[in-house]
Amino acid sequence: MTDQPNPEDFTDDELLAMLSPRQLADLDRAIAALMGPEGLDKVIPLQVTAQLYTVRAAERDPASALAMLQMAAAMRRRAELLASDRKPDKPKQLD
Repeated sequence: MTDQPNPEDFTDDELLAMLSPRQLADLDRAIAALMGPEGLDKVIPLQVTAQLYTVRAAERDPASALAMLQMAAAMRRRAELLASDRKPDKPKQLD
């Protein structure tokens, strides 16, 4: 019997790299439906929900855990993008 990798051992980048562009887009739409218009563009709710999915993944079979961890990784990715978009621009130098 071959040992299957533990889904929890993958990084977010590895989890997301397993998905096709279409699957990733589908996952983004699922996150939008899950979070609703109020939470979709808020960093904290995305981070908290991602953490919840990560914790719950440990209670699932490997295939379900992998899917939950991919969802969590996509949520963290979206939260990071939102956070970086909100950072103020560097002050402009005066000549």
